[in-house]
Amino acid sequence: MCNAIRSSNARLLTSFKSPPNVVIAGGTGGIGRAIAISIAQHCPSASITIIGRNEAAANEFLPKFSSKSRFLRADVSLLSEIRTVTKQIPAVDILIMTQGILTMAGFTPTAENIDNKLALHYYGRMLFVHELLPLLRSSENGGKVLFVLDGVNGNPSKINWDDMALENSYSLSGAANHAITFTDIIIQHLASQPENASVTFTHAFPGAVRTSLGDNLPFYARIPLKGLMKLGVGTSAETCAEYMVHGMLGTASGSRCIDNKGETVEKKKPVTEDMMQKVWDHTSKMFSKGGN
Repeated sequence: MCNAIRSSNARLLTSFKSPPNVVIAGGTGGIGRAIAISIAQHCPSASITIIGRNEAAANEFLPKFSSKSRFLRADVSLLSEIRTVTKQIPAVDILIMTQGILTMAGFTPTAENIDNKLALHYYGRMLFVHELLPLLRSSENGGKVLFVLDGVNGNPSKINWDDMALENSYSLSGAANHAITFTDIIIQHLASQPENASVTFTHAFPGAVRTSLGDNLPFYARIPLKGLMKLGVGTSAETCAEYMVHGMLGTASGSRCIDNKGETVEKKKPVTEDMMQKVWDHTSKMFSKGGN
């Protein structure tokens, strides 16, 4: 990995008007953990809030961060818990969402009757943004939002516009396509709103990363994946984190999708105003499943 990327990240993170308040959902392991550590190393004065379920994992690295850093427990697959935990956040300059799961299981409902994968990869992430947007708008550093999912493969033609919640047409590929493409579309919608002019939105594709995310796969898929990782296939979480931060900090205005090197993805499928409104209306309706 180019040292210039690390140097650039350090320079930009320490050039803010004030030490940034960083919120990372799903930050107790994998890419989220690596991003937290990267930001803390580059900007020791940053206040970093980790949101997740594994407090023991967070406590392995949080004590090395600034004294204002902390862990907030929440099951981020549940919209009701996201609403509760965001009320405990007084300020945010950077919001990063890495929560996710790699599984071959079919529709797996949460207690709120939303598929667990879609709750983690899309609806919960968007609720975080919705609840924290007022704080992001008021950031003197300019608010930044980073989604780590797949900023490369979104395609509106793969959306079932007649069954956006996949209630009658669920499949693993459908769930993946909806989460990825909805994210592409909604960041453009949010960036188009005049009140969000000071906030940037980045959708990142991390690529193949050597983490424990595949531990939930069946043995016939898990064992070959672990074998490939041992052979060095994929990048380390630490290297990926630097590229993700690089891409986020490089989004100067509005929204953009980035690849696994943090660079702009060209030739994305076009999105219409009608698509943006449909996805926003659908997402807002789904928020009600977690109560108000």
